Amino acid sequence: MRSRPFITLRLPRVVHPGETFDVGLSLESAAKTPINFVRVALRHTHEQLVPGEGSFEVRDLLLLSEEVAGEGRLGEGIHRYRVSFALPGDLPPTFAGAFQACRCEVRAHVSIPWWLDARESQEVLVRPRSARRPEDGPFIDASHRGRGAFVEVSLPGRTLTPGAIVTGAVAFGGLPGRYPFGLRVALVGNGVEQVNARSASYESCPNVFFQDVTGIAEGTEVPFRISLPGDLAPSFSLREVALEYALEVTIEHLAGGELVRHRVPVVVGLFEPRTGRDGKRPRVGADRWRAVWARAGRRVGLSLERGLRLRGVRAGCTVEVASAVKGLRAGLGATVRFAEPWGLRLDVQWRRVLELDGLEMGDEGFDRRFRAVGREEAQVLAVLGPALRRALRAFHRADVDDREAWVWSAAEASDEQALDAFLAQVDALAQALAAAGAALPPPAAMAAWLPAWRRFAEESDGALRVGSMRLSGTLEGARFELETLFKGAVPARTRVSLRLDPPIEGAARPRNAAEQGIGAAILEQAARIGGVADAEEGVAVAPGAIAVVIGAPLADPAAAREVLRPMLALARQMRGEGRGGPYR
Repeated sequence: MRSRPFITLRLPRVVHPGETFDVGLSLESAAKTPINFVRVALRHTHEQLVPGEGSFEVRDLLLLSEEVAGEGRLGEGIHRYRVSFALPGDLPPTFAGAFQACRCEVRAHVSIPWWLDARESQEVLVRPRSARRPEDGPFIDASHRGRGAFVEVSLPGRTLTPGAIVTGAVAFGGLPGRYPFGLRVALVGNGVEQVNARSASYESCPNVFFQDVTGIAEGTEVPFRISLPGDLAPSFSLREVALEYALEVTIEHLAGGELVRHRVPVVVGLFEPRTGRDGKRPRVGADRWRAVWARAGRRVGLSLERGLRLRGVRAGCTVEVASAVKGLRAGLGATVRFAEPWGLRLDVQWRRVLELDGLEMGDEGFDRRFRAVGREEAQVLAVLGPALRRALRAFHRADVDDREAWVWSAAEASDEQALDAFLAQVDALAQALAAAGAALPPPAAMAAWLPAWRRFAEESDGALRVGSMRLSGTLEGARFELETLFKGAVPARTRVSLRLDPPIEGAARPRNAAEQGIGAAILEQAARIGGVADAEEGVAVAPGAIAVVIGAPLADPAAAREVLRPMLALARQMRGEGRGGPYR
């Protein structure tokens, strides 16, 4: 009479690639039984979910077997056998995911003729041996920048150990006009079948960190902790299959969608647990951003002020850089203020759709993007030379007038490389603006008079704004100003004014006879050099200035001395400092 023997397998629970291990086999037979063979096999397989079919495709990575008994008869009682299997050094470890798995099992098979065969199997875990932790230090990673929402992740290191606690911190930004709801951090595994170039991700760790971030400001550091399972399969990458891990950080929207998702690659291995390292992880968020701005600012001579704001002087221009939002896009903005206003009535702006007016610069790239107008075409064409046009084209948006240029680019404020590039562009713009300001041409109608104006500016220890032909100087210790007034683009009149410092209270009161006499002398001198533009208004007297408008532009501004001297006399008279002389 025959019977199916009872099979017992004895083998290690965990084995390691590159080693040999023994398998003990016991067969307990209740009666003499004929057999064809007794075989012990080791099978290591890779299982891959077939997309669209819902079934798994199984492929053997290793198949070893040994026949411990051939055809014959199995006697009554217990029969013991021992088999040794040598594992390759590149054998993938055991892992089980939602879409892929690697499994290793030992099978015993007793073939019985004309009877049901006896079979038994037992899984064995393949694990790599413990190894030294690779060089690994504090780490910061961030999702894509310059394209809206982003997250930053800080870790004390990227080598993780099963059973350990992962600590780190997250900060987010680039969300103008959008409202984050939740922050989710999870460990995700990615099984890759190298042979067929297929991969699939699954959530490897049942412990997920979640925090409601409603109302948390951008740049705020949010710490997190995740406990890893003790039986988490280690990372590996072999010829046929690989298992990779990443910490997946997701910022969720109030409506249930995702604002941003980012993965930080990590390595899971049998390493000694990290101790005392949590405090050494880098800071993320606003503190790190300020450090980035401080370093970047120092490289171009700008100082960090409150918030994310840099300020300083470049090429004689006052430069201010700050994070700025345009529409719903976060970016970087800068204001570059000129040392002296240009006086061209310049207006350079982003060209709107169907806006066809403005001067043609002969630069297709510039003309397509910008609209430029000013008081005199020749001056605008001269100031917007190749260097300045090139500097303005470097930005996504730019506006320029007589006093400052404002520029903006869709660059990420927390990205040091993007900030460096933006600051270099701003510095080039400041250089181009300074050069354009130094080479400003005068109005065409006054070009021949420029030497006389420069000479008088030097004689009066003053400053000349060539673009508007406006001169500030001193005469007998008092400050004066000559301002050319335009009718359209044509120089038409000249305003001569004397500053009263300190101001004279009640200067606009009715004048006494002496003051009226000096006022008449002012008008007489004005009439000699170009006439009085508004005879009814005559001499305008205010607490801070005495002024008269001459009815013509001045070819030689030195002639204005004859108008300024009686103004000085009138100022002394109003202060009660009357003295002898032609205007007493």
